[in-house]
Amino acid sequence: MTTIPSSRVLRALLTGLTTTAYYAVPDVARTRASRGWLKAACVAAALAVSAPDVREGWHDMRRSWRDAVDGTTGDGEVDGTDPDGVSLDGATPDATPSPTGPAIAVGLVVVVASIAGTVAAERWLFRRGQAAAAAGVRCAHTRTALALGALTAAADLVLTATTPSGDRSPDDPSQDVASR
Repeated sequence: MTTIPSSRVLRALLTGLTTTAYYAVPDVARTRASRGWLKAACVAAALAVSAPDVREGWHDMRRSWRDAVDGTTGDGEVDGTDPDGVSLDGATPDATPSPTGPAIAVGLVVVVASIAGTVAAERWLFRRGQAAAAAGVRCAHTRTALALGALTAAADLVLTATTPSGDRSPDDPSQDVASR
């Protein structure tokens, strides 16, 4: 069994808290402009919470790029090719094909559908909260916000437990929990 480091638990709780605050904003702010500013502040807080993970991912990406350029495998061993991609045994590795038009179109459709789905879900949640508030329910948006915040925190904990950072294995006894 893997123990999740306390920093990841804290990050998951802060992510859940920022999600809760984001979706509860309509209960606090009445004007559209004030809701926009408060939601922007919640997004900034969520970005600040995720900054260490983004930085770690950026360093991992740069490290793998350097390893590819240097011809090493990440642990200092040569992978059998020189920096130009020519195999040391004389054979040229297969070149990966570049994305074609249909692949790019599918990617664009996925991005547009994701954005449209997110906007539709946000509008539906807002209308649902407004209808509940009009029916006399107190803190109508906050109830949904608490559920979404809890789901976000739980998903963050599950995802961090199943994807350890870097090349570390959660079952590797040589690494203690504090170093993760």
